[in-house]
Amino acid sequence: MKLERINILDLTKQELTDLVISLGMKKFYGKEIFIWLHKKIVRNFDDMTNISLKDRELLKEKTYIPFFNLLKHQTSKIDKTEKFLFELEDGGTIETVLLRHRDSNNKELRNTLCVSSQVGCPVKCSFCATGQDGYMRNLTVSEIINQVYTVERRLVKKGEEINNIVFMGMGEPLLNLSNLTKALSILSDENGINISKRKITISTSGVVSGIEKILLEKLPIELAISLHSAINEKRDKIIPINKNFPLEDLAAVLIEYQKQTKRRLTFEYILIDNFNISENDANALADFVHQFDHVVNLIPYNEVPNVEHKRPSEKKIEKFFNYLKNNRRVNATLRKEKGSDIDGACGQLRQKTKKGDN
Repeated sequence: MKLERINILDLTKQELTDLVISLGMKKFYGKEIFIWLHKKIVRNFDDMTNISLKDRELLKEKTYIPFFNLLKHQTSKIDKTEKFLFELEDGGTIETVLLRHRDSNNKELRNTLCVSSQVGCPVKCSFCATGQDGYMRNLTVSEIINQVYTVERRLVKKGEEINNIVFMGMGEPLLNLSNLTKALSILSDENGINISKRKITISTSGVVSGIEKILLEKLPIELAISLHSAINEKRDKIIPINKNFPLEDLAAVLIEYQKQTKRRLTFEYILIDNFNISENDANALADFVHQFDHVVNLIPYNEVPNVEHKRPSEKKIEKFFNYLKNNRRVNATLRKEKGSDIDGACGQLRQKTKKGDN
């Protein structure tokens, strides 16, 4: 029986060192190969010129370096947002989005990469295109980091780089925490791409058990909560996982998170017409977030085909925003839309491609 080759991109630096030793290679090759894979982002063993030819052939025999097939790529003419649709080895597809913005002084260009953590999503939020297509599986470590590396290689050719990573793409990151944690250790390794964990944000729909694990493992990441309603009965309707982790439990773990980390919490709040933008909704939101050092990102809904939710009018959006800011003193921002002229909402490009549209 032929042994399967090892996916070498799934391995941490220590695991890589253990592997090369087991193959009879020099111990320091572990670090050298790690640098080739994760700092120089090579995808061919022949490019690893400081590894002996004999050992390169051995690596080819025993291991492989996976890569993505880019199915589709869209670039916004408005704000240069880029959306990538990648095909995985088993035929599954995932989306990755590159967001471009200026720093606070409006001088330096910053690149934020929105990364997926699962193929589909089991949470099935009613407003999300990803949830409409069901859930297939968790992404592997290499599938998580390959999203970053594929885009980083393109940016380096332009003299740019990825500055921040947000896990706000397809899937619920905290339901794939084991692979996610390992991927973060590789991405932040000083011998790799070396992105500080403090420049990495994990967005969750409110998986309390996952937040507890983050606290136990003392992961120094930023946390964002997809809130979208601060009323349990409403949140149950749009985010089914709220029935397992209601707002009271979520608040309790977030209070502990902020107590331990001293980090500001970000709350994402999608504005849905005739659902969560009344004065009562605003008061509930204000009461909830005032428990924390917070910022609330208000996001006008990006409509999805075959979903009943609608985007509010600009007048309603402004009214809700102003009430929160002026009447309730909530630290709120109204997020500018990105990629509005392409399939900007999470899962839209994947959904359209599945249906065979162009």
